[in-house]
Amino acid sequence: SLWWESNSAKKLSWGGNLYAGTGGVFHRKNFDWNLFGKIRFNSKFSVDGSVYASSSHNQSGWAAKIADTIYFSRRNVNSVENVLSVKYNFTNKMGLTLRARHYWSKVDPRQFYVLDMYGKLQTPNSPFTGNVKQNYNYLSVDMVYNWQFAQGSFFSIVWKDIGESFNREFEKNYSKNLGNTISGNQFNSLSVRVIYFLDYLTVKRKLKKHNS
Repeated sequence: SLWWESNSAKKLSWGGNLYAGTGGVFHRKNFDWNLFGKIRFNSKFSVDGSVYASSSHNQSGWAAKIADTIYFSRRNVNSVENVLSVKYNFTNKMGLTLRARHYWSKVDPRQFYVLDMYGKLQTPNSPFTGNVKQNYNYLSVDMVYNWQFAQGSFFSIVWKDIGESFNREFEKNYSKNLGNTISGNQFNSLSVRVIYFLDYLTVKRKLKKHNS
């Protein structure tokens, strides 16, 4: 594995890491990489993002259960995650943050096995013909307004939009796949939260003075 990062105190900073490994039942081969960067336009406004990709070949994983028979597969798993965050501080105690994240994972089984009573993978007597491919997407957008109105006390408004999609067929084009996720079912929520810090000793003195 390799990792590097530039000076994060500068207006433009970036970094990344690489990982390669092997092991497991089918001597899987893993290769992961990640790139991230940040632009600080001024003391109030900044934008940062990251791209992460993972590829695993000949990975072992659960596939299905039919009656008392448990199937595992030798499979290829690929995933991509993109994150974009925009932050603006109105003052040193009040700010607005927007964060968008898209995760895409594809599981492609290549060969099937049955799990025997000793925990070993064996070739099945009859071929498994079920479709257990996985094409999964998760998309989230969060907008958070945060205000520290007193020492240790915060007022927050959080808006969240979440979308998910799952099917058994693969989409090769990333933008088309993202478009299908955006056009699917979405879940929206809005929450308001107030956290107020009470100093026990101060409250105790005020109550004592009030009662005296």
